[in-house]
Amino acid sequence: MKTGLLILSLGGILMISCKNNENQEAKKSESVVQSQQPEDEEEIPVKMCYLYASETDTISLNIEKLNKNVSGSLVYMLYEKDVNRGEISGIMKGDTLFADYEFMSEGKNSVRPIMFLQKGNQLIEGYASGQDSTAYKFNEDFALTRTNCGVN
Repeated sequence: MKTGLLILSLGGILMISCKNNENQEAKKSESVVQSQQPEDEEEIPVKMCYLYASETDTISLNIEKLNKNVSGSLVYMLYEKDVNRGEISGIMKGDTLFADYEFMSEGKNSVRPIMFLQKGNQLIEGYASGQDSTAYKFNEDFALTRTNCGVN
């Protein structure tokens, strides 16, 4: 009887000891997993390319978007006009990209504001109409369509 009681007591002690060890191991693995996760998740820039091409005209826009900030390159090759090549830098406000376009044309550096309205997979360039800088018109004749960035 004493032997049975002794075995039962030792078995109980072993079970409790194993259970405590399992809890400690679980806590250690939890802390390892937590420490491997980044504190602040970094945003990854999204690269997007847009193109308008006709028999005589080409407009190419390659941008990177990080949160609401947008930057990239813009090229206008319009029939019987000088090629404009430059960089854009701006922000997305809702479905509209507002940016400054710094470009070289006719041997001079210039900067002008540009805007593009996003409609589905297209960007449509807009401009301020008249003297009211809050009223915009968009020219759908030159809609830029999203393309694979490796193609254009």
